[in-house]
Amino acid sequence: MKIKIKAFASVREACGFDEKELTVSDGITVKEVVLLLEKSHGSLSDLLESLLYAINEDYCHDDATLSSGDTLAIFPPVSGG
Repeated sequence: MKIKIKAFASVREACGFDEKELTVSDGITVKEVVLLLEKSHGSLSDLLESLLYAINEDYCHDDATLSSGDTLAIFPPVSGG
């Protein structure tokens, strides 16, 4: 199945892309996608503990399951002031 990944801020810098389409196995979780990205973008490792996720613009946990056509956004915590 195909999904779209959107990377923001320091995640974008670590991965080297804003948006990317991936072909993944059915039933893959957010955590499994992030681990796949970490294998090809090692500097992502430094950010893993604090990342936030959204599937189709709805916040989710890393155990959420993705479906074909979903968009997974990955971003660091956002602070305001």
